Amino acid sequence: MRTDPRPAPPTRGSASPPRLWFADNLRILLTSLVVLHHIAVMYSGLPLWYYVEPPTGAAAGAVLAIFVVVNQAWFMGAFFLLSGYFTPGSFDRKGPGAFLRDRLVRLGIPLVVFYFVLSPLLHAGSFPGGSPLETYLDTIGTGPLWFVLALLVFDVCYAAFRVAVARRAPRERAARPPAFPMVLAFVAVLALATYALRIVLPSGTWVPGIDFPSSAYLPQYAAFFVAGAVAYRRGWFLTVTPRMGWAGFGLAAGASLVFLPLALAGGLEAWMGHGTLSSLFFALWDSAFAVGAVIALLAFFRRRLDGQGPLGRYLSAHAFTVYVIHAFVVTAAGLALGALAWPTPAKFALVAAVALPACFALAGPIRRLPGVRRVL
Repeated sequence: MRTDPRPAPPTRGSASPPRLWFADNLRILLTSLVVLHHIAVMYSGLPLWYYVEPPTGAAAGAVLAIFVVVNQAWFMGAFFLLSGYFTPGSFDRKGPGAFLRDRLVRLGIPLVVFYFVLSPLLHAGSFPGGSPLETYLDTIGTGPLWFVLALLVFDVCYAAFRVAVARRAPRERAARPPAFPMVLAFVAVLALATYALRIVLPSGTWVPGIDFPSSAYLPQYAAFFVAGAVAYRRGWFLTVTPRMGWAGFGLAAGASLVFLPLALAGGLEAWMGHGTLSSLFFALWDSAFAVGAVIALLAFFRRRLDGQGPLGRYLSAHAFTVYVIHAFVVTAAGLALGALAWPTPAKFALVAAVALPACFALAGPIRRLPGVRRVL
């Protein structure tokens, strides 16, 4: 094992840096949360999934809605942080041309297939009628792969930035975790940017065509991707300490105790955006919660979960495939159990127990199909 916690500065064509098992394990958790998140959406009554069932009770619907809102506050930002972290090393090893070709294959092909083929199939049970062409055009979309589209855009922007500054010598810095005042400044800037965007794009705004379901979180996604790229250069992932993890936990918990009640006091419409005071408090909460939760999880996973056995390696290798296929598995499970007259919590638990393992189990055979491993 390397004694220097910072990966050696890579050069084009050099070998990949040592595997960060804790980051892989965190990605498994995040992928699993995506599956559970969409199961919760399916049974929350929110009209945001391919198949939806109204909750059997107000309390069950409220709990699922809270689960969805809390997840939304941080877990996709964490995905972008991890993606940003591994982007500079990939660019350094491959160069701009090969890097972009690889991104177009690994991200572009699944996106195009889902957009034009799989999305209409997922809508097959709810065709509104009309001409076949109109129906098809109404049902194409990115679905859950909006993340892949956004990541592809971020990767292209990163490559353009690296080409633009290619003649500048990189600044070498000592590997150390970010100072907590820097973290607080990042939270403050992120919260203000989020608040400003939600004046024109309130929470819940749907961007047509690309099916972007969470445009109000764009500042978080872009900022976390950039933070991940910076973290790679400065060795943040490998130098975050347990003390920093506890500070992150305190930040997330403190924001939940202070800012979240202030946001909710204004009512649902008030904290969704439109420049209200409640929306400012909500932006402060989800920004602080996201940053704190991610720091806490990085510290915990690095200290406690920095290794993998055969099962962990399988789950890690197939996490992206699960992300691509999970919409079919979740929707099929919901439809298959639609006639089951169980309370919402019981159906959620049953579908979660079936769909989550099924996603990972199916990912293996799918990746063994000819040509699929090159993409997924």
